[in-house]
Amino acid sequence: MSQAPSVDDLFEKFYAVVKLPHDPFAKAFLNRCQSHTLKVNGRFYKYFQSGKGPTVLLVHGLHTNLGSMVAIAEDLLAQGYRVVLFDVPAHGEALGTAGDPTEIRAVLRGLYGRLTDLHAVVCHSMGGLWALTAWHGEVGARTVVSISSPPSTMFLVEKFAELEGLDSERVQGLVERIEDGFGETVWSEYSALEAARTLDVPGLVIHGSADDFVPPGHAEELHASWRRSELELVEGAGHFDIVESPAVRKMISAHLRNTE
Repeated sequence: MSQAPSVDDLFEKFYAVVKLPHDPFAKAFLNRCQSHTLKVNGRFYKYFQSGKGPTVLLVHGLHTNLGSMVAIAEDLLAQGYRVVLFDVPAHGEALGTAGDPTEIRAVLRGLYGRLTDLHAVVCHSMGGLWALTAWHGEVGARTVVSISSPPSTMFLVEKFAELEGLDSERVQGLVERIEDGFGETVWSEYSALEAARTLDVPGLVIHGSADDFVPPGHAEELHASWRRSELELVEGAGHFDIVESPAVRKMISAHLRNTE
C-alpha cells in the first residue's frame, strides 16, 4: 500500500507547472516580433511585441504558454492593434518550475507599468485570475477581456482536491500550508471575484457553455461581481478550445472597438 503524500508534497504538486515548449506556430509568430526584457526581483523575463496601434496585452493560462494566445494575437494584428505576449513565470521558456503567485503578480505589474500605452488586457483561464488580481489603480488600460477564468484560488484548491481524491483532513492541511506560504489573505488577494469588485473599467466575460473545468456558473459570478462587465456564453465551447473560436475573436474585436 502506497504512503499518502505529505502536506508539503501536496503543496508542491498544487503549484507545479507542466512546462511546454513553444510549438512551430508560436515560434514562427515570435520570429516576427520584437523581443524585450523585463527585470523583476532580480530575474529577467522576456516579452514580445508586434504591430502598431492600441496595445493589447495577452495573458495565457496554467500549464500552457504564450502560443495558446497566438490565434487571437494574429487576429488583432490584422485589425491594427499592437500585441504583447509573454510566458508567465515557470511556463514555456520563462524561468522557474512552480507557479508562485507572488512572482506572477510581480511580473504582470511590471508589464502594466512598462506598457504605458496599454489599451486592453485579454486573458484566458488562470491568466484571468492572475491579470485581475495584479490590477491596481495606476494601470492605464481601458478594458479587460476575461475568457474562461476561474473565480478564486479556493476554487482551484477544491478542484485539485477532487482530482487527487483528498479527504477533508488533507484539504485542510493544504489550505493551512498555502496560508503559511503566502499569508492568510491569500484567498482574497488571489480571488478574481474580489478583484472584480474593485475594477472601474469595462470588462467582457466570455465562457464556454461546455466548459467542464470551470463551470459556466462561475462566469456569471464574475459578471455579477464586476459592475461594468458584459457576459457572453459561447455555445458548445470547452475550456481550452474556446481560444481558437472565430466567434470569440469577433466578440473580442467588437468589444475592443467599442472601448477605444
